[in-house]
Amino acid sequence: MVEYPLRSAVENGAWLNPANIAEFARVAEEAGFDAVFLTDHPAPSRKWLDGGGHETLDPFVGLGFLAAATSTIRVMTYLTVVPFRNPILQAKSMTSVDVLSGGRAIFALGTGYLRSEFAALGVDMDERNELFDEAIEVMRGLWANPEEFHYEGRHFKAIGVTLAPKQVQDPHPPLWLGGNAKIVRDRVAAWGQGWAPLLGGVSTRTTRTRAIESDAELGVLIRQIKDAMAANGRDAESLDVACGGTRPVPLDASSDQFLDHYGSLREIGVTWTQVPLASMSFPETLQRLRSFGADVIAKSR
Repeated sequence: MVEYPLRSAVENGAWLNPANIAEFARVAEEAGFDAVFLTDHPAPSRKWLDGGGHETLDPFVGLGFLAAATSTIRVMTYLTVVPFRNPILQAKSMTSVDVLSGGRAIFALGTGYLRSEFAALGVDMDERNELFDEAIEVMRGLWANPEEFHYEGRHFKAIGVTLAPKQVQDPHPPLWLGGNAKIVRDRVAAWGQGWAPLLGGVSTRTTRTRAIESDAELGVLIRQIKDAMAANGRDAESLDVACGGTRPVPLDASSDQFLDHYGSLREIGVTWTQVPLASMSFPETLQRLRSFGADVIAKSR
């Protein structure tokens, strides 16, 4: 999977050109990538951006656009911050992406970590875990009962709410959970379809998450999640794990080095991985996608 690299958008207008955004997605699809993703920061602070953060599009608008430009590649959030939004509205946005993509949506979810962003959006950061869990109950309940959904909780209430059109994927688009904390892993084991730990391929410099020090430790945690899934009566082998490993290969590595690296990740239970893109021009980035597809992706299948 690959992220649309909006980080240089402010300095380089090419990255904000709609035609280029669509071309990026089509080239990634043609090169054999399985997913293109966008992240979620609706109200980042100047301090965070200057300290290594990045620009974003609204993920649901952006993914709808990417879905219209492509036909087979999955479109995903990596990740969306659940407590920022009313869960009925969020379910509507997710469902709309699922419908408009023809069932190609995946949603990695998180609780958020930027206190200034919570304040700007009027959300109590100290309640983010409670908001997250209740919002998930609401969204999964609405997807399960799209004709008429009733709910009354501490933060949210639904009186005969309908969801039309309903989602394409059954029972709902895959829900992955991002982060390394035990509470995240417990949620994956209870109801998630995937786990997206933050490792070497994703900067932890601007996040608040415990470190996973080695691929061996990662493998242990994956096995623990699968064991917990089995104990919950769930199919452990259905778990998706998305990460680049704790020691990602350099950008200039050979195709054999990439293949060896991805093979070792597969052995410990990783099923998806990010492909890193260096800071380069838009044409150079497209060429990077094409060469990676020919030299690595095509040889891995």
